[in-house]
Amino acid sequence: MSLDPIVAEITVPVTPTEAFVGFTAQMGEWWDPLLSPDPPAFTGIAIDPNGPVASVHGDEQYVWGRVMQWDPIGHYIQELWLWHPEDEATVLDVRFIEAPEGSQVRLVHSGWTPGTEEVRERFTHWEDLLTRYAAHVS
Repeated sequence: MSLDPIVAEITVPVTPTEAFVGFTAQMGEWWDPLLSPDPPAFTGIAIDPNGPVASVHGDEQYVWGRVMQWDPIGHYIQELWLWHPEDEATVLDVRFIEAPEGSQVRLVHSGWTPGTEEVRERFTHWEDLLTRYAAHVS
């Protein structure tokens, strides 16, 4: 098993700022509920640009991240501890780069440490999530 960063990329037909908004403010609209702590009750994702990232399940919120950088011109970074302890948080770094067809979205999920190999294997869905995201913003 690997500790290498997980990298996923996709091109979307919108500006980098529109791509950023679609990825962050609208994450709950394209996120796969099966990748949440309580899939049947999933209703969205709440992101505070200066704080927590949480899955929303009716009246309950499950915090699984913290925003580290919020730059609507093209860069989003958050700590992520979905399915693993907060003190073993990984880093999700997403860049939105202008491209001829719109925007290139490059996601790098890093920060894996020895002993987290099995947790890393649970994060093999980024390509599928980016496909859902692209359909949402297109």
